[in-house]
Amino acid sequence: TGGLARLRRAMGVISLQTISKELMLACRQLGHVVPEALATLVASTVVNTSSRTFYAEQQIDEADARVVVEEAAKRILDIGKEGIHCLRLQASYEHAFADMEHKAKKQSSEAKAAEDHAVNWIAGFSARFDQDFSTLTGLYKKIYQFLLLRCTNPHGVAFVERDQSVEREVAAALESVFPRVGLRSFVALTGPEKAAQLQELAGIVLGIRLFNQQSKKGGAGLPTLDGAYESLKADALLDSIQKEVDEVTEICKQYSDALIMARKPLTGGPWEKPPTEAELDRSRSDLLYHRQYLCYLLNLQEDVAGSIERLKVDQQHLTEELVSLEALVGGRVSVPKEHVYPRFDGISRVYRNAFKEVQLLQARSNLFEVLQELKRGYFPSLPVAAADMLAKVIEKDGQVSLQDDEQDEPVDLDSLPVPTGADGEGMTSVVRLTIDNAQDFLQLPLDFQGFCIHTLVTQNRLLLPGNPAFGVIKFAGRYCVFATERGCADFCAEPDRYFASVREVCYKHPELIHLLRIHEDFPTASLHAIVQGTAGSASVVQADVGTETPLHFQDSNIDKSYEWNEWKMRRDALHMADIKRKATSTTQTALSHLRRETETQVYLPKDIATSTTVNKGTNPPRLKKYHRFLRGEPQPMAVAEICFDLKPGRR
Repeated sequence: TGGLARLRRAMGVISLQTISKELMLACRQLGHVVPEALATLVASTVVNTSSRTFYAEQQIDEADARVVVEEAAKRILDIGKEGIHCLRLQASYEHAFADMEHKAKKQSSEAKAAEDHAVNWIAGFSARFDQDFSTLTGLYKKIYQFLLLRCTNPHGVAFVERDQSVEREVAAALESVFPRVGLRSFVALTGPEKAAQLQELAGIVLGIRLFNQQSKKGGAGLPTLDGAYESLKADALLDSIQKEVDEVTEICKQYSDALIMARKPLTGGPWEKPPTEAELDRSRSDLLYHRQYLCYLLNLQEDVAGSIERLKVDQQHLTEELVSLEALVGGRVSVPKEHVYPRFDGISRVYRNAFKEVQLLQARSNLFEVLQELKRGYFPSLPVAAADMLAKVIEKDGQVSLQDDEQDEPVDLDSLPVPTGADGEGMTSVVRLTIDNAQDFLQLPLDFQGFCIHTLVTQNRLLLPGNPAFGVIKFAGRYCVFATERGCADFCAEPDRYFASVREVCYKHPELIHLLRIHEDFPTASLHAIVQGTAGSASVVQADVGTETPLHFQDSNIDKSYEWNEWKMRRDALHMADIKRKATSTTQTALSHLRRETETQVYLPKDIATSTTVNKGTNPPRLKKYHRFLRGEPQPMAVAEICFDLKPGRR
């Protein structure tokens, strides 16, 4: 009986993906199109009131699934609901980021698959004998096709577009670097050696094309670094991001100052109507939204600034290499390959690395456009009452302090525990790290995105950045910073209580899970896992289609496999039988069922009267080389080339 009950419960379990599909369909029926990432994120963060945890953290039956869909739909469709705008921002940005990464990886994998297919064919090639000219010609064509895949684009392509100028340039470079006479020694190499030779050959050929482009003698179809940098407008992009960072930083400061002053209003204040509790809750949610928006901007700023710096270094390095190579080659007719081939290969490497940065900048520019589009859709501002209160308070006091005025007892941070080098330190006990007692203090990975969890817990999810000058508190393997000295002392007294309180706050406001980067504590509500599951998928929930049904169906008796040619059927039958490769080892008798009936096989004689002999042939010119001055008086040896052109009819 217990096994049957468990089986029924197992059969009634509904997955989160099914719930998100139902949620999307329900919102679609109400006239709202909801992205799959947002639907899955909201459905995974619906709280079970009985257990005070997410429904997604346990098995969901049909009744629970109905509750999840209903609550998630209410949260999505209610524009005034706290936190929904921040969840929408997180889902939209992360889905756009994952979608761009998915498309880039798909293009790269397609190009890599085409290259690997060519490399595997070439590496596994083996000639039947050294004079197999037709087979070696096929190998040379395959190498040429491989070079077209690698040397027509800095990232490689899966399909090559026909361009005669590019094909002629690649063919000339291949003939110069790897002539046909070297095929015999190439075939004798092992598979890994062939693959390594091909990669080096591709780098040299691409370097030759880049050198020709620098000399205005070729390089058609290859994008230039200067043109790519100008088209991206990277410097303007970085300036725009910096302006956005400054603007949102000031907005976050205004929100945090207004919330601090509303928490401890001065007696006899100059304002007539202080903000209500509903306005304060709204301001806290808006502050979380702006904090998340600022985090995305800071990530973009770091990526763009680093990419621009690396791109300029690669651009300068490439220019210097091309100039030095041009000075080395100059107007010479021939240059030792030991001197120029490594330089060509190095140029191609720098070129490919530089265009990886170009691709990264393009992706970050697209992400910035996504943020701008989201900002145009929703970007809250400070309420009028809070703005008036903040302006008057700052004008009177000059600054806003987080410390309470009635707090007289100072906090001695030096009394907090410091590292002693004992085992398990910072895991089961609290340790305060400073720049004096920690060598890698400036490189410590701060948890909770560097925000103060003390104010988050004690001041109703007020999210303020921590101050590392008070020290970094390490506990349970996590590095925490706090906005006040009192926060440091209180956390060191009861660290487990604050971690548990942070978890409770995240259950009430799930947008904090991604903002604080604590996905490992909520695996079912991890936005990264949700986005990875939905990236690159275009789920169609509902579609309007139409079909036509004929009034009278007509039977079609056409046999697609019908063959009218008897000789072709005979040839196909012989191919199926494959008699030449069959052998019998037993005695054949007249009654044997394996015996061939040779009596019934008739071969019609050829019509000799209509047979006409035709002799055709080719007589190509023959090239001979003779070495002169090997005998007699000492003279420099010379090579004489003689062409014997034997035309038909001459002897």
